[in-house]
Amino acid sequence: MTDQPMVSVIVPTFNEPPGRLALSFESLIAQTYANFEVLVVDESTDPILAEACDTLCRRDARFRRLRPPRRLGLAGSLNLGLSEARGPYIARFDGDDLCHPERLEAQVRFLDSHLDVDLLGSAMEIIDADGAVHALRRYPLTHDAIALRMQFTNAFAHPTMMMRQSVLGRHGAYDASFDCAEDLELWLRLLGLGARFANLSEPLLRYRQVSSDRHAQNWRQNLRARTRHLSPKLLPARLMGLAIVALWALTPPPLRRAIYRLSILTRPRKTQ
Repeated sequence: MTDQPMVSVIVPTFNEPPGRLALSFESLIAQTYANFEVLVVDESTDPILAEACDTLCRRDARFRRLRPPRRLGLAGSLNLGLSEARGPYIARFDGDDLCHPERLEAQVRFLDSHLDVDLLGSAMEIIDADGAVHALRRYPLTHDAIALRMQFTNAFAHPTMMMRQSVLGRHGAYDASFDCAEDLELWLRLLGLGARFANLSEPLLRYRQVSSDRHAQNWRQNLRARTRHLSPKLLPARLMGLAIVALWALTPPPLRRAIYRLSILTRPRKTQ
């Protein structure tokens, strides 16, 4: 490991099965870009699973396990990782997902050549509990398209994100009072402060999704983030977005699942 990593990968984990966690870590070890560190913030309450996480982290010198003395939640775990990060680029990742081998290399190359971009995401493949790919999710690519989409829905896949540590240092990290929708709150806050966004068109991550259901608290926090960062810029779209989120929160879960499958996910193309 070099003295100064270029990328700090922050991985929050909580009682993750060792086999699944090992696959996620292996996808990081297999990266074509090697100058990174991995900060695993482990909040596991099961001693056996916590010990397994520790053992897995010891397999590669670039991995460092952080064990909070008390439960922090996702936003607090991410902030702990950020406080220990040494790289100028911060990459998000979850302990049950899989990185494509070129993920870090592609994102570092883009940020190195686009100095105006502060936060960068990508498309992602959706996998089920067994790891089978069953959908592809794409996001808008340019800053203006992302800013408009953000008024209605989240325009990033949180685990795909790579961010400049400097922009978080200037404008603050995650708000730990959000126990969900913490990413949306951060994106909307940074958007209002002038940060620039982009997404890559290629899927660089396989996101494990067992269910598309979200707790009602998620929608309350979503609305809280949007009302907190309401501003005159794009005001008609922002007000419409608030109304859509409120209506979506009241939609029966079976109907939400059907709409999600039909309009949000793109089925992967079959190979010839």
